[in-house]
Amino acid sequence: MDQSAIVEWLRAGRPWDKIPKVEETHAAYVFLVGEQAFKLKKAVNLGYLDFSTPEKRRHVLERELKLNRRTAHEMYRRVLPITERDGQLALDGQGRTVDFVLVMNRFADGALLSDWADSGKLDIAMVEKLAHHIAAFHAAAEPVSNIDWPRAAARIADENLRDITDQPAVFDPASVPAHAANRARVHDAARVTLQRQSGAVRHCHGDLHLRNAFVEHGRPVLFDCIEFDDFYANIPPLYDLAFLIMDLCARDLKPHANRALNAWTIDQPPTRWHGLLEDLAALPAYLTWRAEIRAKTEGRRSGAAGIARHYFNLACEFAAPSPPALIAIGGLSGTGKSTLARALAPNTGRAPGAIHLRTDEIRKRQAGVSLDAHLAPAAYAAERSARVYAAMEDLAGAALRAGQAVIADAVFARADERKAIEAVAASVGVPFIGLWLEAPTPMLETRLDRRTGDASDADKAVLHRQLTYDLGAITWTKLDAGQAAHALAEAARRHAAHGAAGAAGLSPS
Repeated sequence: MDQSAIVEWLRAGRPWDKIPKVEETHAAYVFLVGEQAFKLKKAVNLGYLDFSTPEKRRHVLERELKLNRRTAHEMYRRVLPITERDGQLALDGQGRTVDFVLVMNRFADGALLSDWADSGKLDIAMVEKLAHHIAAFHAAAEPVSNIDWPRAAARIADENLRDITDQPAVFDPASVPAHAANRARVHDAARVTLQRQSGAVRHCHGDLHLRNAFVEHGRPVLFDCIEFDDFYANIPPLYDLAFLIMDLCARDLKPHANRALNAWTIDQPPTRWHGLLEDLAALPAYLTWRAEIRAKTEGRRSGAAGIARHYFNLACEFAAPSPPALIAIGGLSGTGKSTLARALAPNTGRAPGAIHLRTDEIRKRQAGVSLDAHLAPAAYAAERSARVYAAMEDLAGAALRAGQAVIADAVFARADERKAIEAVAASVGVPFIGLWLEAPTPMLETRLDRRTGDASDADKAVLHRQLTYDLGAITWTKLDAGQAAHALAEAARRHAAHGAAGAAGLSPS
């Protein structure tokens, strides 16, 4: 049966005696009726996907049901046949089967995270929840062996460049050679990591952007993963996450993109942190390829040339050189070290900004507790603290060698702690900027009294002990932490720019 008759039957609302709202993509129709949604795959063969027969459509819908239940079990219900008897169509009726639909629970209008972003509602807290959701999904995703990831990555990169070059009316041919040279450089820089990540491949989501996540009961839920070809889903989790980071950057949500990477990373088992930060050597290539995929796809869509060029320009930015630096932020509890670190991170180094290493978070994760759990005083003994600082130094070195900027956020009350983090930058050969925050004691006490839901366990008693420390000579740049947060951040940016430019033998702009 010609599928057009089935589409018209569904559009007319015959199975439900109610006209549905219809959403259409390049490969499917979704009919929204009441609290349910019915997806019909289009009878198309687009080369990279083939839904040309009812049996192929049934197979891919059943895979969609199975795979999406990993993250959205309550949403995905069942696959039903569309039947025909005596010229009459029915949903799960008598007669011969002519097509299939996937039945889903419908989420609320405006619940997509893309809708939240478009309306300005998407805040950092929701992105952090999403990153935690993704980290848990990746941890549970099925490992896939015998994948030659360097070969698969080369296929992705080569297909992207060919498809972009084949659209000269959309992408200025004169701009492609320079980008091709930069993308070749980031690909070369990633080769060791790509080889190593052959052992990290899992069956991931594959299409992880804001339009494929919605909010339900205050929490984000992933859905609509790639089901039609395992090539696009059997990938390293970092490449999966790169789609979300790219999408946030494309929407000019740099702080959100930075928190997505940092929250996802801190959620990994501590034994994997070093390797994950080493793997950031591949992140520029991953972000470049993700942006190119969107560019070439939008380039083929009627009237979307401007959007396509936006993604191409973003890919060019991801592939452009951007050297790393190490910023260390020290000061007593309550001076606002973490607030400043989060303000600086999105625009420090290459996209999506600096890795934010915070001793409070490292300590909690090493102890195997959640970031908001309260640790006993024994967790802050000198030996434990030495382990925490050693981990921070090790992780900072791994990220810097991978080319990612780092912000180290700790009290740094001891001179040897400050010297150790400076030595990390020196060992890698990157600029070091040390910032020391100071504020009046009553202000620090007030801030600590008001602190809630934070990884730090510090209170006024901890602050009073810190006030008795012999800090030694503070050679880092001292900043007034009593000023407004935006003013402090601007002062820190000026000093960081001056320090990085001076270390490179340049004059700061």
